[in-house]
Formats: sequence, structure tokens, C-alpha cells
Amino acid sequence: MNLFSHLLKIEGIMHQGKTTIEKVVGIKSGFTTLLLLLFVCLSPMAAIVMAPSLPKIQQHFAHVPHIEYLTPIALTIPGLVMAIVSPLIGFLADKFGRKKLLILSTVAYGIVGLAPMFLDQFYLILISRVILGLFEAVVLTVSTTLIGDYYSPTLRQRYLALQVTAASTSAILFFALGGYLGGISWRLAFIVYAVPLIFAVLGQMLLWEPKIRRSKDLHLDTAHQDDAVKFRPNFMLAIWITAFIAAVSFMILQIQIPYLLNSIGESSPKTAGNIAALSTVFIVLGTFAVQYMIKKSTPMSLNLLIGFGLIGISFMLLATAQSAQQVLIYAIINSFGSGILLPSVTFWNMRHLPQEKRGLGTGIWNSFYNFGMFSSPILIVYLNGFTGSLKMTLAQLGPLLLAFAVFCMLFDLFRHLIVKAKLTA
Repeated sequence: MNLFSHLLKIEGIMHQGKTTIEKVVGIKSGFTTLLLLLFVCLSPMAAIVMAPSLPKIQQHFAHVPHIEYLTPIALTIPGLVMAIVSPLIGFLADKFGRKKLLILSTVAYGIVGLAPMFLDQFYLILISRVILGLFEAVVLTVSTTLIGDYYSPTLRQRYLALQVTAASTSAILFFALGGYLGGISWRLAFIVYAVPLIFAVLGQMLLWEPKIRRSKDLHLDTAHQDDAVKFRPNFMLAIWITAFIAAVSFMILQIQIPYLLNSIGESSPKTAGNIAALSTVFIVLGTFAVQYMIKKSTPMSLNLLIGFGLIGISFMLLATAQSAQQVLIYAIINSFGSGILLPSVTFWNMRHLPQEKRGLGTGIWNSFYNFGMFSSPILIVYLNGFTGSLKMTLAQLGPLLLAFAVFCMLFDLFRHLIVKAKLTA
């Protein structure tokens, strides 16, 4: 059964105003799910579409002082803005509702994304990228929150895993599309930002505002017992810190592959690009592995152990790599682990959020995660100053990440034992 056929048979969508999770089978429900998965693709779109055109943009604005520094900032600034504003966005989604905020922000995302096609001043383009980051934060936070609102816990985990699948797959498509259009004109690459305008129209037709039910009421409703959780800030902070560490770990290989290859005498950008592309395929395969683990009711402690463990092992192996072939093999291990880890920390967060705090909790999670991605290259440069080389840094980080993998497993395991003991007391 293909993905679309599966989506047409979903169960557990919550209708507006209903107090029970009902079975819904049909074309509309399948498109609703597919649309929510597509919204997450706007996050990689924010950076990747522009990436192949950076040299041409820098050349076009060569007269701008320090353009060699400002051009990459224009690429990454949406992610930093997203990290800063996501908690506020989540709070607003809980306070004023989801759908209208998502639709209006998607329209604004498309309009602001198209702006560089017509702007002749680089600083105006930079400002448009800052504003783009604001609306990107809304789209990702609210669409993820709606997955939590619409679906039963089992389907929720499955579709959160598919979010990572969709984002990773779309990243490959956007890079190729951005490269093709950018080859014609760097301005033409931004035409891709017209796509969100279509998403906004579909969202207005297919989405609905969920009825927010407070956790104290859900305890009295047997249909919603799985959502009857309390908001525990200290425990959630542990999850958010884990998301930060996961993001730092994930981005290390994504950014450092060219530098690692250069350290062994492989300086070809084509080689680095091929390894990155093949690795992305295994991120997708990792997300499919997570879905299998969900079906088998694998505990979160094991997901975290496998995810962080594989990344830690890959770091130690990459520290010994002497050829591009070895880098590729070890990068595949890293990517498969990332494909397991990223959706796992996503639905670990969602699982412990009451509905009335789901927007806020998702926003804070996005903030920690995006700060992790932004901090990763800075942290590696800083550590390289102490260790003397990238390989030595990876050799040190590998065992630390393995230790953290074991810690995460024990933390989640002992927490479940404590909760179980309280329930049986």
C-alpha cells in the first residue's frame, strides 16, 4: 500500500466540536493529513532553495561591504529568527487558535519568500529573510501542533515520524530545483515560494479549528485518556535539552562533511554533495524504521538509545576515516541514526503535552531544536580549538554521545518505573 492510499484510511481524526476521536475514512481526510505533512516542507524550503544561488547573489551584490559574510547570513537567518520567536508563536496558538494563524502566516510566508525576485537592495532582501523566519516559525509550530490535536496518540507518532520523512525528501527536491532555477537566474529560484500560497488555499478548505480540551476534563472522558497529561515544566525542560543536543549532533555531519573530506585529501565539492545526498536517503529510511518501532510499541528509551548510539558510533568511526568511501559508510550509519532520533524526540515532546499547552510546548521545542542547529557549527569550531582538529573533536564527542544515549535510556526507563509505582501504590 502506498503512502497516499494509507492516508485515505486514517483513523482518529478529531472533528471540530466533537468530544470523541472518531473514525474517518475518505478523500478529504487523506488530503488533510497529506497537507499537514507538506507544511513541514516549508522549513527546508526557507534555506535550501536559496543555497545553490549564493555565489551568484554574492557576485550580483559585490559592491555591498562585507557581502561575503552577509550572504550566508541571509541563508541561515530564518532559522535563528525561528528559534527566537517559536515559544511566543506557540503561546499565541494556544491563546487565539490554530487555523487562522496558520493560513494567514502561510500566505505571508509565500509573499515574503517571493520578495527577493523584485528587490534591488541586498539589505531589503536580508530584512525579507528575517520576516520569512517569523512566518516559518508560525507554519512549523502550528502545523505540528495540529497533528497533535487531530490524531490519536498512535497515529500522532506515525505522522510526526512522516514529518521528518517529508522534510528530508523535500530537501533533496528543493536543492535540485533551486540549482536548476538558480542556473537560469538567481532571482528565478525564489519563484518556488509561490507554492505555499497553494497550501494556504487548501488549508482553508481542509483544516478546522480543534476544540481545546483541558487535561483536567480529559481525565473524565475515557475517549481521551491518552491525552490526559499534566504539564510538568521540569520534565519538559529535560526533553527540550535533549532536542537541543539531538539538533547539534544531527547538524555536525550535515555541515562538516566537506571539511572532513578535505582533511583526508578529498576536496571535491561533487564528492561532498554525493555523500550528503546518499546520506539523506538513509535519514528517510531511519524514519521508516521508527514507524516500524511504533507498530511494535518500542519504548522511547530504546529509540533514544539507538538514535544517539548510532550517531556516537559514527563519530568515532569518522575520526578514523582515511578515504571518501569510508566517510560515506560512516555517514550512512550517522544518517540512519538521525532518522530514528529526530522523530523520536519530536513525539516524545508531543506525548507529554496537554492540549491546552500543546502550542507553547511545541514552540519551545522548536526553539531549542533550532538553536541547536544554529549553534552546531559554532560549537565545533570552538571545540576544534581545544582538540586541534575536526577528527579529534569527533573522537571525543563519540563516547560522550554514547554515554548520553545510555543516560537517556535510563532516564526514561526509571521515570516509567516511578510513574508505574505511584499508580499501583
